Amino acid sequence: MERVYVPDPIVGPMVEVSGPEAHHLARVRRSVPGDRVELFDGRGNAVQGRIEAVGRSTVSVVIEAPLPTRPVPSATVTLASAVPKGERFDWLIEKATELGVARLIPIRTARSVVDPRSSKLDRLRRLVVEASKQSGRNRLMELGAPIDWEDLIGQGPLGVGLVAHPAGEPIGRVGPAREVTVAIGPEGGFTDEEIGRALASGWRAVGLGPTILRIETAGLAACAAILSRSEGEVP
Repeated sequence: MERVYVPDPIVGPMVEVSGPEAHHLARVRRSVPGDRVELFDGRGNAVQGRIEAVGRSTVSVVIEAPLPTRPVPSATVTLASAVPKGERFDWLIEKATELGVARLIPIRTARSVVDPRSSKLDRLRRLVVEASKQSGRNRLMELGAPIDWEDLIGQGPLGVGLVAHPAGEPIGRVGPAREVTVAIGPEGGFTDEEIGRALASGWRAVGLGPTILRIETAGLAACAAILSRSEGEVP
């Protein structure tokens, strides 16, 4: 059954699907009246519906029944990451969404090569939607506004703060927590001063293994290590 994202609350007997989702249903999937679809609102809610009419710019869907709430990770993980070059950031966003990361915040550090402020958030949010549709996720991953690493340190982490560093303790030694923020530096790594200030602010340095990882690989490895310890549960 085709999954369709609707940004507004799903209320009433009928929902009008518009924008890219309507185009996909009408022009790509060639949907016709009578086809059944799954609508989700990005907030954790989903319903089964039946297409009533296909117009030029909208698709009318009759709501038939609510769908069961899908399990979500019991740990809420925020990934604060430097931005890798080219399409690798797109890949990171897609895979972080699939993993169940709750929030991704682009950061700028002393050695950053890519300025996170140049990223087009509308396009990146569309990547989150597409990855959510594919992975069966009903709650969209939040994309935070780009922020300087020093400012993020000043705000404090959401929950337990972990910063990736080759000299850090193995991430496997970190006990389970309900909320975790994982920080990944740029290709050249965080400077000693950046690490020192983070540790002084209560963050913990963690290692991700003996090899040197790219930004996107490190981010996903760290998040997967944390999320794998929590069994899915309904919030």
